[in-house]
Amino acid sequence: MSEHPSRKKENGVYTVKLNGKLPVLCEPIKGTYSTVIAVWFLQGSRDEEREEEGLAHFLEHMFFKGTAKRSVYDIAMLFDRIGGQVDAFTTKEYVCFYARVLQEHVPVVVDLISDILLFPKFDKDEMEKERSVILEELRGAHDDPHEFAAEQFIRRLWPNHTLGRPIGGSQSAVLRITHEQLLRFFERQLFPENMLITAAGALDVDGFYALIEDKFRPLLNNSGSLPERFAPDSERFRIYIPRKQLQQTHIYLGGSGYSLKDPRRYAYGLLLSLLGDGMSSRLFLKVREELGLVYSIGSSISSYSDAGAWAIYAGTVETNVMQTIEAILHELTRLTKEFVSEEELERAKEKARANFLMSWESASDRMFKRAKQYVFDEPYDDIHQMIEHFQKVTLEDIFEVACDIFQEDNISMLILGDLNNETVTGLGTNFSIKLIEPSELII
Repeated sequence: MSEHPSRKKENGVYTVKLNGKLPVLCEPIKGTYSTVIAVWFLQGSRDEEREEEGLAHFLEHMFFKGTAKRSVYDIAMLFDRIGGQVDAFTTKEYVCFYARVLQEHVPVVVDLISDILLFPKFDKDEMEKERSVILEELRGAHDDPHEFAAEQFIRRLWPNHTLGRPIGGSQSAVLRITHEQLLRFFERQLFPENMLITAAGALDVDGFYALIEDKFRPLLNNSGSLPERFAPDSERFRIYIPRKQLQQTHIYLGGSGYSLKDPRRYAYGLLLSLLGDGMSSRLFLKVREELGLVYSIGSSISSYSDAGAWAIYAGTVETNVMQTIEAILHELTRLTKEFVSEEELERAKEKARANFLMSWESASDRMFKRAKQYVFDEPYDDIHQMIEHFQKVTLEDIFEVACDIFQEDNISMLILGDLNNETVTGLGTNFSIKLIEPSELII
């Protein structure tokens, strides 16, 4: 098949814009038998209006509920017949549908995905069934104290911004979503500049482009506009949320961090890794192993195109709550007073290198990484160039990031548990933690 006239190649990644609008990105990988294909809508839950809360996630669910020519049963049987895997997920910044199939089944799955995404049926009865499924999903998250505490932490950190809302929305918001709203929201997504198609693995690049151009042709002349985004303002808080009959107390400490575009993100990632990722991290060795205060403790990062947050989670018993918080704060303060050791930094770098190299063996992971590079207008670095970004981080870089993000006015705290009055009073006295009544929560 002839080469597409607008095809570009960089580090083994091929890109075109079909009809000058729809970006398609491919990376053939030698020695593979399967192909991973994904279609992305470049708007997520952060792009919903207030009255649309939960719609991006609801829409993701509804795409699998039949089309004008295929029933739910037809879709399920087709995937089982070809032995493929299909899934979808919604994030705060995009929605992704992806499938992994043997190379010979690529035409079949592209035909199916285009039918699902361009011509969904959106049956009203199926919508009500799926509403019940989504509500159960949200209730499950509410019942899980770890997940509920994480959700409430982000809500409080960015209370006046859509990034602060959970992806699925609140239960009350999902109950309010109408069929008309769903149709309008779908129509607003369906234009080529709001989409990205990616593929990796066993792949005939020009054959794939021709296939996409054929199956997604109805989309190519659509027009629309991407929503304007703005970064959130963070708020500092220190709260206790009571929940009866919890045997464990759940502690979150954290604050605002760096975005996916921030040049300091490599030092930031290594800092949070050596602080709380794994059995050799500072928090694990000190708070769990040496002091024996917790069963689980670790750090995490949430990064977006224009914002970010970091958090430390610990689960402990009531009698250890005060000591656990003091121990965590002590470790954060240490990082703003003295350099980490060369050995710690090298250990974090080697962990990052190993994770990158192992993930690079997965066509799915490579495809997701290339998609993010496209969305954030980054070069298509090869694996060694990506690792080099981390290898260049210095002890001074780590120290500067620690001094920036671990400032007192950037450390918020949330505690979820069933504590007695004496413990709550002590938390208020020592850490300025305020009681939040259940009526003040959004669920």
